[in-house]
Amino acid sequence: MKTIRDVVVVGAGPAGLALAYELRDLDIDVQVLEADGDIGGRTRSVQLAGAAVNTGAMFIYRGTRAEELAEELGQETAPFHPATYGVHIDGVTSVAGSTPEIVEGLPLPAESKIALADFMEGLAREYRDNMSDGTITDKAAGLANETVAARLAGLPGPARSVIEAAVRGGAVGDAAQLSAKYALRYLASYIAHERDNRLYPVNGMQALPRALAANAGAGTAIRTGVRVHSVKDLDGLLEVRAASESGQEVLLARQVVMAVPAPLVAGLCESLPGWKHKALQAAETPGSTTFTIAANIEGVPEFADWSFVSTVGKKFDAIINPQPGVLPADGIVRFTCYGNSAGFIPGIECDEELIRVWTEDFLGVAPQLRGRTVGAAAATWEHCFSVLSPKRNVALPDLQRSVGNIHFAGDYTSETAGSHGAYQEARRVAQTLREALAPGTATHAAGRSLAPR
Repeated sequence: MKTIRDVVVVGAGPAGLALAYELRDLDIDVQVLEADGDIGGRTRSVQLAGAAVNTGAMFIYRGTRAEELAEELGQETAPFHPATYGVHIDGVTSVAGSTPEIVEGLPLPAESKIALADFMEGLAREYRDNMSDGTITDKAAGLANETVAARLAGLPGPARSVIEAAVRGGAVGDAAQLSAKYALRYLASYIAHERDNRLYPVNGMQALPRALAANAGAGTAIRTGVRVHSVKDLDGLLEVRAASESGQEVLLARQVVMAVPAPLVAGLCESLPGWKHKALQAAETPGSTTFTIAANIEGVPEFADWSFVSTVGKKFDAIINPQPGVLPADGIVRFTCYGNSAGFIPGIECDEELIRVWTEDFLGVAPQLRGRTVGAAAATWEHCFSVLSPKRNVALPDLQRSVGNIHFAGDYTSETAGSHGAYQEARRVAQTLREALAPGTATHAAGRSLAPR
C-alpha cells in the first residue's frame, strides 16, 4: 500500500516553508522536498567573522507578510537607516549625504555630471510622490509597464552606466527588464535615503525560514537532499518522482505546490498547458553571484555610514552595508557585494583565487580598508530572484493560476518578487489548499492509502 500525501511541496525556500507553516493548524500530511542539503533557498546566511551575513535576500520589508512572520516568530530585526549614497566609477568612490555632493566628487565630464544629478534628483522626487510610509501607492500603477531603460535613452554614456550598475545591483535584472514601478523600491529608495521600508534580520535572513520549519504542523515532514524529477497527473492523484541518497522513490499526493524557481517548473511538471509555459517564460530568473566581506573599520569610522554604493566596471554592481550608521562592538562591518551582472559562477564558493580577485575589486572601491579585511565568502545562484519586468507583470495572473491540483508559489508568482513576495504567495496558496482539502470537497478523500498500481 502506498500512502497518499495530502500536500507535497517541491522546494524548501521561503514559499515552501511558509506554506507548511500557514497549514500548521490542519490535520493533514504535508511533505516538503528540498534538493539542496539545507533549507531556506535564496535566504541563505553564513557566518563571517563571528556574525551572520546574507548571501541572497537582504531585507525584510515593512508592511509585508515577511514582517508579520518575523514578529510572530520572534525574529530580532534592526531598521535600515541610510544617510548616504555612493557611486564608484573610473577608480573614484564618492559617498555623501546629498546627490550634488556625490556627483561633484565623480570623475565625469560636466555634461554627464549635470545629467546624472538631474536624473537622480528626479528619481528621488518620483519616489516621494509615489510612496507612503515606505510602501508603493496606487499612484505608481502606471509605471508597471514601463522599463527603466526607456528613461535612460537621453543620458550621456558615463551617467547611464552609473544608473545601469545601480539597477543591476539593487534588482538582479538590468534596466531593459526592470519596471519603472519597482525601480522605486530597488533603486530610488536608496537615493532618497528611505528609512521606513526595510528591516535587517540581526541573525540573518535564513533565521526566519528555520523558524518557520521549526513551527510547522505536526503532520509536516521537511526533507533535504531529495531532488524531484517529475510531477505527473494520474487521474486526480499526482505522482511525484524523486531521488535521494536512499535511491529512487515515488510519492502520491492530492495536491502539489511548485515552490522552486520559475525556470525549473516546466521541466518538472509534465503536460503543462501552453498558457502556463508562456507565463513561465515571462518570469525571467537570471543567475547571480554575491560576495560578502568583513573589515575592521576602527580608525576609519566613515565606512560605517556607507549604505549603498553602485560600482561601475567591477565584478559586482553594488555594495550594501545593511546596518549603516552602526559601529558594531567588534569594530567589524560586513558588506555584501551583489554581482548580478556576473551571473552564475559554479564553484566560486571554494575558489580561493576568484575570492581574491573579488576582494581586490572591493579594495579598489574602498582602498582605505586594505589590510583591514578579516574574512570573505562567496555564493552563487543559477536562478536568483525573478525580475520585476513589465512582461512578467502582464503574465502574473497566469503565473499564479493553478493547473488542476498543481499550484504555484514563489517570488516568481508574486507581484513584488523577492522573499517577501514568496511569503505572501505562501499565504495565497495556503488558502487555496484549505478550500481544496476541506471535508466534503471532491479532492478530500476519506482514506490515505492506495493499493499499488
